[in-house]
Amino acid sequence: MLATQTEIVALAERIERAYRLRRPHWRHNSASAGVWTTAAALLYRIHQEEPDVPVDPELFVAVQASLPSFDDPWTELTQPAAAQSYRSRVRKIVRGLRAELRTEVSRAEERLRRGEAIDRVLASRTRTLSPLGCFLIARRAGAAGLAERFQAEALEQHRSCPLYRQASRDFLPPEEYLDTVPRATPAITSAERLAHPRSHLN
Repeated sequence: MLATQTEIVALAERIERAYRLRRPHWRHNSASAGVWTTAAALLYRIHQEEPDVPVDPELFVAVQASLPSFDDPWTELTQPAAAQSYRSRVRKIVRGLRAELRTEVSRAEERLRRGEAIDRVLASRTRTLSPLGCFLIARRAGAAGLAERFQAEALEQHRSCPLYRQASRDFLPPEEYLDTVPRATPAITSAERLAHPRSHLN
């Protein structure tokens, strides 16, 4: 589905805002006319070609390499290299999230194999066992009722970074992932995810 002009304009405004925050010394000039809508069209095209790559203007801007000598949004945001940088960073985030969840799930399931009760395993939550991890473990164990206890917190964790949906595919069928979350892959809520301590991307 093609983006409407209204959607492109809205994306362009967010890209410009994010760029100005990142490059506060940049000043608009005649050569920059159209750069934001061009970048917005590129971002939307990336998502069309790879639906798992979200439409997140803030993250798109944040992952681009800055030019040391001058600010040039045409070079930074509209070239094929910008698309590749964005795709690569999204994949890296997903890999980090998947590794995070794999550690949580494998440690908990090892305790279950040793005979510990699942209620006890999930009750001993620490910084290394997240709400989403608990949800996945309970669902994998067939404890649907127990999974429901963690669903609200797991949903909040998902909203902090919707790429958790992709990262969770190794552990649950897509149709079993937080069934109150829309099936379409939403955008990452904020480029702040880059600095989240659980993303392993610092």
